This record gives sequence, C-alpha cells and structure tokens, in this order.
Amino acid sequence: MRHIYPIILSLLPLALFAGEPDTTFKAPEPIHRNVIKWNLTPMLLWSSRNVTLSYERILGPKQSFTVGLGYLEFPPLFNDTIANLISITSRKKQGINISFEYRFYLMKRNRRPIPDGLYIAPYTSFYGYSFKNGFDVMKTTVDTVGSVSGRFYCLNVGFELGYQFVFWKRFTLDLILFGPSISYYGGELTFDGGLNPDDIQNIDDEIYNQIVERYPFVRSFFTSTTFVQKGKLDIFGLGFRYVIQLGFHF
Repeated sequence: MRHIYPIILSLLPLALFAGEPDTTFKAPEPIHRNVIKWNLTPMLLWSSRNVTLSYERILGPKQSFTVGLGYLEFPPLFNDTIANLISITSRKKQGINISFEYRFYLMKRNRRPIPDGLYIAPYTSFYGYSFKNGFDVMKTTVDTVGSVSGRFYCLNVGFELGYQFVFWKRFTLDLILFGPSISYYGGELTFDGGLNPDDIQNIDDEIYNQIVERYPFVRSFFTSTTFVQKGKLDIFGLGFRYVIQLGFHF
C-alpha cells in the first residue's frame, strides 16, 4: 500500500494543472452551508477512546473554513515497571487536539458545488497531552512512593491538499491526502519521590527508548541528549497531516 503514495503524489500536479483554463466557467452555488464531521484518524491511530469532531462552514462558491476539537489519548508507553527501578501503581492521562483550516476549492477541476471536490488549505493544529503515574520505588528496604508526570504538546502550521466526496447531497467523506507542516514540539517530565539523579536519568532513557520504538519517525527530531539528561523536549521540526472524516451536510 505504501508504494502507491509516491505514484499518487507524482500525478497530482498533472491532475491540478493539466489542460487549458476555462475562463467561462462559473462555480455553482453550494446546496447547503454546513458540514458536521467525525474525524476517525486519532481513533484509528492511537486509541478507540479518542473522539474528534469538526465543523465546516461554507462561505461561498469556492471557500470555506473548518474548525476541529477533540479528546486525545495515547496508549501507555511502558508496562508496570520502568528500568527495574519503579513500579507503576496508578495512571491518569488526558489530552486535547484543536485544528483550523481555510479551504480553497479548485472549482475549475470540480464541477459540483462545494464541499464536493478537490481543495487546498493552509492549516494550523495543536496537540496537547498530559499524564501522571504514581509509583513505588523497587529494591528498597522501606516503602518509598512518588509520581512521574509528563506534559507534551505540538503546534503545527502547514499546507494541505485534500478531496471531499458528497454522497446523496448529505453524506461526506473527507480525505486530507497531503499535509506537510513546520512543527514545534515541547514538553517535560517531572518526578516527585525518593529517586536520585542517576535513577531519574535511567528512567528518562527507558522512556525515550520506548517512544522511538513505538513511533520511529520521531527519532529525526527527538534527541536523546536533550530528553535523557534534562527531561525536556523543546525543538522545531517537520510534521505531516493526513485525515479521514465522515460527515453530514446540511
């Protein structure tokens, strides 16, 4: 399946710009002005508990804007023990994702009223996530408890290409196919409890290894020196957006 994407991307310029422009074409007026959508992507990628909804408001024959808001949750990065030093006793986690797009529908390529058809859009999105885990310190002669908490976030600004299908004038399938961005990644880990600096560094090291094992693409911007030694993430890098949404047009 992944070998199909380079072929699709190589053909996109032909689909967008091939042929002579039709100066007599007038974009048809939209039938309805609103679309409520369910974004399946976070649920398919990370957790079935993720729920993200978006709203598209059609402004005219060629343009619209979209806002999205959702609850975000990632699967646990580690099991009940970390680095054979602490044992996890409780878990709390929560997150949010927000997005905004301003769409331009390419009406010389689309013969049906928007929101049906090919579009391009600048976009911005934000992902914020936090967790707090209680733990017991292992291999000690006395009971020692503490907690490890983390806060991570990502801000993206980019440009996307997508296609939205409208079926029976009411139901939509919205596919964002290509969405590169400039992204800022930030966050930190903090520990409360009876741990010395060497233990904390070993725990940071294992958490880092778990992250890059589960999400290999982050290795390009996620430096082990910054995270393992300081417990912080503070870096700019490249991001990418692809989305599958089902909607109702009214």
